[in-house]
Amino acid sequence: MTAQRYRAELEKQLACAGCEDAEFEAREIIRQAAGRFSPFEEIAPAVKSGCEEMLKRRLNGEPLQYIFGSWEFYGYTFSVGRGVLIPRPETEQLCELAIKHLKISRGKAVDLCSGSGCIAVAVSLEADCAVTAVELYNEAYSYLEKNIRCNGADRVTPLKADVMSEEAAAHFENNSLAAVISNPPYISEAQMKALQKEVLLEPHTALCGGEDGLDFYRRIIPLWTPKLYAGGLMAVETGEEQGRAVSEIFSSCGLSPDIIKDYSGHDRIVYAVKGGK
Repeated sequence: MTAQRYRAELEKQLACAGCEDAEFEAREIIRQAAGRFSPFEEIAPAVKSGCEEMLKRRLNGEPLQYIFGSWEFYGYTFSVGRGVLIPRPETEQLCELAIKHLKISRGKAVDLCSGSGCIAVAVSLEADCAVTAVELYNEAYSYLEKNIRCNGADRVTPLKADVMSEEAAAHFENNSLAAVISNPPYISEAQMKALQKEVLLEPHTALCGGEDGLDFYRRIIPLWTPKLYAGGLMAVETGEEQGRAVSEIFSSCGLSPDIIKDYSGHDRIVYAVKGGK
């Protein structure tokens, strides 16, 4: 059987299980097992066996990224698995904003709720700047350290700390940072109950932002804004309906925020440049 015909078989099973992009997933499963996807190449028995094992896990609701053990983000490969949030393409917009700013400012940055380290690593390597990646939870922190090492991101420094604590912020002097960036947990408790099974396999601590999803913003924005020097960037990813609420928190801290929408037209990034001299 050719890879093309086998892909169609896998696609049908994935589609019946409710996978939104069954064709893509079927192709990637074969690519992962065979090391490539050549449509007219015959599928070897060992490759088919590997595909069937991965398909079984996927049909049981395990995310494709966890099955593969790695995922690409901003052109870099990151190890992922149980206990760490999966990098998502919309977060690349946050990286783009930070990279553009840091290429000009040349200062130091902090990535709060760093998780896998995908933001910190991409920003540091692309902007050639120092980034401190702050993460609290052990499983995620182990992925953070691994991804820093495997991507050769020598200017990323991991810091195990609670981003909502005075102790974490005390590692940095006021008016010392060029950027504070974060993709914090922002899903509300009500929304958590309606998430897909595969998303719920990701760590609750990386998803849930409290009753209304805004707990982290209420704490980290006022806590970390003083760490920025004049002209420093505060930028956070948000849920698709949280732009106005997060902007109000920015404004309460003396910042003048703007909102960037994602490619689907939803609120995605709230950011501001700190004023003053």
